[in-house]
Amino acid sequence: MRSPRHDILDQWLRAEQADRADEAEAALAALFAALPPLEPPAGFADRVLLRAGLTPSAEPAPWSLWTSLWVRGLLALPLLAIGISALWLPPTVHALARLLSVSDLVRWWTASLVGACRWLGSFAGLWDFFLTVGRALATPLETPAVALAMVSCLLVSMIAFRFLRDLITHDRSWIHVDR
Repeated sequence: MRSPRHDILDQWLRAEQADRADEAEAALAALFAALPPLEPPAGFADRVLLRAGLTPSAEPAPWSLWTSLWVRGLLALPLLAIGISALWLPPTVHALARLLSVSDLVRWWTASLVGACRWLGSFAGLWDFFLTVGRALATPLETPAVALAMVSCLLVSMIAFRFLRDLITHDRSWIHVDR
């Protein structure tokens, strides 16, 4: 005896063969609606836990330090102290602002700008040194003999890499994987 799902499947296939898109979409939607919902069987989670070596239990979770009322109170005290210290913040900032004058700020800004310019100058001298060394190393590489030697080394390394890759991938199989 044929199930109603087989009839819907045949209807969908006939609509697809006849190139009737709307009817095929409706039949496909009906076919998916007729499928049973996917859900694991009863006791699946318990069997997985047993297989993993864990025992499922109905007992409550063990006592935690963070559930204690005393620990929560001790954690709330620093937050309370921070909140109270916010009251002293404006007078403290005002007192620190009186310690610095505008001339101190200008002096500090000027000193930092001069230091940054000196650092940039020393970096430029170091960069000039690296350019000189780079030019000295690049000059022999411009000759045809050295360029040919470099290209031949590149080709040899490419061929060696290809053979090595083939050798490594050829010996791979699923046999050596632990079950």
